[in-house]
Amino acid sequence: MIFTYAWLGASGSTHDSLVLQYVIDGDPIFLKPRIGKYYLIDFEYANKRGFLTPNRGSTRENIRYHLLEFDDGPPRNKKELPNKWYVSLFSVTERTFGI
Repeated sequence: MIFTYAWLGASGSTHDSLVLQYVIDGDPIFLKPRIGKYYLIDFEYANKRGFLTPNRGSTRENIRYHLLEFDDGPPRNKKELPNKWYVSLFSVTERTFGI
């Protein structure tokens, strides 16, 4: 894993999604993912081309999106399958950097 970018400069208290949008729209140095490649981002962000978040579903659907929740068994539906892939990849990042 290689960190390719760090951005400092948001003034005061700024929500992470707004900072991400500033970077995507206005920083020519930021390496946007190539077509078919994605950056994994938290579910607080919106899905965008090149940025992948887990599917939270609605409250009624009870979609699993934490790695430990998949200890109970495989994905139960088509919305949980990408979440299983997502959390598996995300856990590699967490273990690598001790997050």
